[in-house]
Amino acid sequence: MRVGILISHFPVVSETFVLRQITGLLDLGQDVRIFADWRPDEAERRMWPDWPESPVHPEVERYGLPARTTYVGMPVATGYWAHSVWPLTRKTWLPGQRRPVLNVTRVIRALPAFARAFSRSPRLAVQVLDRREYGHEALTLAALYRLARLCRERTPFDVLHAHFGWSGNNFRFASGLWGAPLLVSFHGGGDLSVPDVNPVLHYRRLFTQAAAVTANSEFTRRRLRELGCSDEKLHLLEEGLDVSDFPFRERTRPEREPVRLLSVGRLVEMKGHEYAIRALALVRKSHPNVRLDIVGEGRLRGAHERLVVELGLEDAVTLHGALPGSEVRRLMNEAHAFVLASVGTRDGETEGQGLVIQEAQACGLPVVATDHGPFSEGVVPGRSALLAPERDADTLARQICELVESPERWPEMGRVGRKHVERRYDASMLNDRLLEIYEAIRARGQLAKE
Repeated sequence: MRVGILISHFPVVSETFVLRQITGLLDLGQDVRIFADWRPDEAERRMWPDWPESPVHPEVERYGLPARTTYVGMPVATGYWAHSVWPLTRKTWLPGQRRPVLNVTRVIRALPAFARAFSRSPRLAVQVLDRREYGHEALTLAALYRLARLCRERTPFDVLHAHFGWSGNNFRFASGLWGAPLLVSFHGGGDLSVPDVNPVLHYRRLFTQAAAVTANSEFTRRRLRELGCSDEKLHLLEEGLDVSDFPFRERTRPEREPVRLLSVGRLVEMKGHEYAIRALALVRKSHPNVRLDIVGEGRLRGAHERLVVELGLEDAVTLHGALPGSEVRRLMNEAHAFVLASVGTRDGETEGQGLVIQEAQACGLPVVATDHGPFSEGVVPGRSALLAPERDADTLARQICELVESPERWPEMGRVGRKHVERRYDASMLNDRLLEIYEAIRARGQLAKE
């Protein structure tokens, strides 16, 4: 099949589940093309040339994915800052610029994009500028730029697959443009909540137009039902991993060496690193030889660095920043236990699955995590993982202390976690299931055309 992948940024180092699925489809002989708004950090580097580049997984080059990827490349005022062009008499000010841009100038610059879109599909060209259809994406002209770029692709697709709810919503015109059924995968985080917008209303048109929707956990599936997605369109499809990429090792208590805890996740509120750091400070009162490595980058890095200094943990906590998968697996191999203290945010963000917990269990790491969203599905509570309430550093610390004081439990916890992952999260099995969904919605689409 010819599969079109629709996504906002690609390739993102933290979104290994997207990369694995794409490479898995290629391994199964499918013809995959990727359409994305931006390269990682592309918009930032346009505005700030010294912005550091994100690491990239080697599979991106190995599978020739850059040649398979088309970028929209819209203006930063439209796509990154999301400034409306209305009213036309106003000006758009961008950070770091000495002069504003007239909104009418932005509209004039978009006229070639409108002409290209209109020549291919007059109906869609008008529709993507309709606020009732595309909301703020219409007012900023982002939907128009996406349509104009995709209009250059003439070869038809068998199925379209959007990753994250917001990408499905932003690119849903593609189904009409190419006459292909649209599958949307929700992964959690921001795509289960829409700041300042009623998410039920926000996704109403998407759930009507999509041929199918996948949820990466039962938790996510329940949330999607609440948002208005019908049961007949909903499919459970967890994010998978190749367990052979995560060598299993039984963990034992090191002699005269620190106990190494590892946490992996973006430095954002939802990942709860603040509580892991605070818990470590409590743990070290009775176990001063415990250390914490944190892998991930994000807007809270400065706040976390200050908290480490405030709690006197400079010699116990290492913030590694974003790392490629090979380095993450190295740290997993060196660690004795894995910690993830995710929390629900005030904006309603939650984890959809927490794939990194399955990666840690595949390596044989005992897990200490919060009882957050889908986490109890992704572990075997009490056997492969200990769970603590969200935002409760005291209980989290007690769970870590319990683990540190019971090294005889580590090997069995690791074995239970590995079996759980092998049974439910094997990528080859899940990619086969994805192809079955593709085939089903393609067949329904063909019947509808007849």
